[in-house]
Amino acid sequence: MSGYELDGPGVVETREIQDNVHGLITLSPLAYKIINTTIFKRLKNLKQLGNSHEVFPSGNHTRFEHSLGVMHIAGELCQALRRTGKGEITKEDQLCVEIAGLCHDLGHGPFSHLWE
Repeated sequence: MSGYELDGPGVVETREIQDNVHGLITLSPLAYKIINTTIFKRLKNLKQLGNSHEVFPSGNHTRFEHSLGVMHIAGELCQALRRTGKGEITKEDQLCVEIAGLCHDLGHGPFSHLWE
């Protein structure tokens, strides 16, 4: 595991979680703190796929799982852009993009994806 230096002394280690779609996802210390807030944990009770579970009972995907995947893909995108050598993407930039992906569903109201 890699470490992140925060404002205080010492290095805080990352955490890893297993995702059904993306495999092992690495969480920064900031992402770990956000995921463990009450407002983020409520995403575990919101279905990303609306009422599709009525037709496909095993089709379960929550906004919690979706947000973790978006964070992971956002990080992979930053790494791919960094590899091109066109422009500079710092680790801080990547962290900001990952956190934006992680938090993108926090403002949605109930049933907001139902009619898409």
